[in-house]
Amino acid sequence: KQWYQRRVAITAGIVQTVLERLSEEYPDWDEKLAGLCRALNQEADLQSNSVDSLKLEQLFEQLIALTEDDQQRGWSCKDDTEEISTMLTDLLGLLTNANPKVVIQVLQSVKYEPLLTLVEYYQLETRKPLKKQALQVLHESMLIQPDPICSILLTSRLPVQLASDIQANKVMSLLEQQCNVFCACLSYPNAMPRNHYDQLDEVFISYLMTAIEAEESPYDPENLIPVMFLKCVLSLNLHYTDLRNNKVCNVLKSRAHATVLSETLLVSFNRAENLTGYFPESKDGVRKIMLDLFSSPDTGELFFTNDVKVLIEVLHRNVIDRGEGDPDRVYYMQLLDRVISNTEYEGHSHYKYEILQVLQQVQDEESTDKESKSEAWKILKKHAILST
Repeated sequence: KQWYQRRVAITAGIVQTVLERLSEEYPDWDEKLAGLCRALNQEADLQSNSVDSLKLEQLFEQLIALTEDDQQRGWSCKDDTEEISTMLTDLLGLLTNANPKVVIQVLQSVKYEPLLTLVEYYQLETRKPLKKQALQVLHESMLIQPDPICSILLTSRLPVQLASDIQANKVMSLLEQQCNVFCACLSYPNAMPRNHYDQLDEVFISYLMTAIEAEESPYDPENLIPVMFLKCVLSLNLHYTDLRNNKVCNVLKSRAHATVLSETLLVSFNRAENLTGYFPESKDGVRKIMLDLFSSPDTGELFFTNDVKVLIEVLHRNVIDRGEGDPDRVYYMQLLDRVISNTEYEGHSHYKYEILQVLQQVQDEESTDKESKSEAWKILKKHAILST
């Protein structure tokens, strides 16, 4: 079959060349010849898709056989590193370069089982370069079809295994891939299984926070860990809707300071950077955690006074820049309310008159934006400091 496919490809190339030469020699035939070229290209695309589909199926079969080889996984009797690496490289190449519709069709036909097989292989494998390649394949698969692949991987053992590996691993190239896959799994808007909440616990969050605030590590010369681990914290925090049970905030309440976290969040918030924006559907983890942190004085006071002043200016500017009916304007006013409530605002009253002016303008608008007007009224009534 492969011989036949190669002959078809060679023949198609020859015919394409002949048609192009005829078009040059006989311009009057150009329109008809162009139609023949298009038909030939469509046939070539179908042929290419067929080849990619077959190759993908073969690679998935190899992957299943590899994972089911208990003897080789448990007590290696040969060095199969190169063989596995080649297979994973070919698989990643197909996922990256093949028609996504072909990839999705093949995955659907096998009910996405090869991805769970790859998760199992990742858990069993001890060689770090191969673990990294396995994660690259999983990451690429999520990019091709986030729904339902992110959900499938989120409900598997993968996130818990990654959390364990992130705490134990000191190889940066692998650590980066582990964090990427962890964040991608959690950032797509799917419900996390209940048992994951127990295993992605305060110990894991505390480890991330300690590493974020630590001085540069000898195995991280480029100081990548703070942002990598912050993204993990933000992705996990997306799954907490009840502040009373929010383990991220509970861990932060117990910390005396979180300078790196607060400063990085402020910079990202000012730039409107969504650090959890792995997919178009992903929620903004920075915006959510800012609301969460300023919902309590215990976490609101992790921000230095000067940082709070900068934040107030950013909020003031964004309220001005958003017009009526813009849900972002409501968000910025809600955060402003929490900042005033849960920091030592009365001690400096920064931007008091500017805030008062913009809130009065929103309240006095002749518009149907009831939510913005209601939020402005609530803040003015609640915080007498603004009008005194």
